[in-house]
Amino acid sequence: MSTIVSPILRILSYFANLRFSNSLSGSKGNISVHYDLPEELFSGFLSWDMTYSCAIFDDSAGGHTGDLTSKRLIAPPRLGSYVEPEERFINTKAGMDDLERGQMQKLHLMIKKARIKQGSKVLEIGCGWGSFAILATKHYGAIVDTLTISESQRVATEENFRAAGVSHLARVHLMDYRDMPQEWKASFDAVISIGVTEHVGAEYLDTWFRQISWAMKPENSFKVFTMTTVPDSRWEQFKSEVDFFRKYIYPGAMLGSVKTLVDSITAVGLNIESIEDISTHYTRTAREWGYRFELNWDSHIKPAFKRHDPELSDEALEIFRRKWRYYFAYCEGGFALRCIYDHLFVTTREVSPSLDREYILISHMHSTMSLDTNTME
Repeated sequence: MSTIVSPILRILSYFANLRFSNSLSGSKGNISVHYDLPEELFSGFLSWDMTYSCAIFDDSAGGHTGDLTSKRLIAPPRLGSYVEPEERFINTKAGMDDLERGQMQKLHLMIKKARIKQGSKVLEIGCGWGSFAILATKHYGAIVDTLTISESQRVATEENFRAAGVSHLARVHLMDYRDMPQEWKASFDAVISIGVTEHVGAEYLDTWFRQISWAMKPENSFKVFTMTTVPDSRWEQFKSEVDFFRKYIYPGAMLGSVKTLVDSITAVGLNIESIEDISTHYTRTAREWGYRFELNWDSHIKPAFKRHDPELSDEALEIFRRKWRYYFAYCEGGFALRCIYDHLFVTTREVSPSLDREYILISHMHSTMSLDTNTME
């Protein structure tokens, strides 16, 4: 029986995937399904910086198992727009918890790998709630243009930029990556995307990297990105099926494999500098999100849904809750069992020796700094 049913299910999965197309119009709809949910949902499980991607936990946070071996510190949910860590502690006693430290560690690492410095012109595709752009402008002096196709994220990010005092250095655009203006051609020192390539779709991967290459300066420019991947050996089967993740959480999402990404990257003339496996950190990140989701459901998340839609029944909310609990467990288990991976890619144009010497110096300086210094809290 299974030999008959399996091909039928695969055909149905194929047509379901077509329904989630990442064309210009389809992408906006797919993103809206997830990211235009009430902001209180996300502030209920993310750290105060509102970074929605894999954190990197250093030894000060106990590494990728620190939450299992020591007492967890969980800050209360963020309310409103960006607040400086120093002001936040004075007003709410909410200092950085381990998840926020891990997110800051990841953002600093990506900035370092992209050689971002004072005056660097940076394109970020996928703004989230602005945490990367705020750090890159406020602490490194970069100039950032960041893109989103979520109207609610655009509004929230603009407010966060104003609250952080970086509106003169960071601009958010409601724009698809395929619609970048002609004057952006070959104008960016670095292009950053954090957990965004999953939303591109397999059929648009070549277009994605071609657009990124188009925007990068012809010399000494970098593309740094993270992406959840599946093993190369399962890629062909995976892309023809619809799993829980794509059906219920991220319509239109498509995980790549390292080989498919390398093929698309090199096809547009970019060089691969490094590929780093950070999957074990995503196991803890998903677990941390799950803790917070449960902790804040009754007091923060559920009331927000009721305010946004008073007609929502308790039954509908409980279905939503169970679906998201499963989402966090699904991610934690997938990364722990190595069914899925998360990779940090660094790709480049040709790099001059002088820039590499500068990078080595900057790397040494950052390696001697701790995120526990007074500049961070």
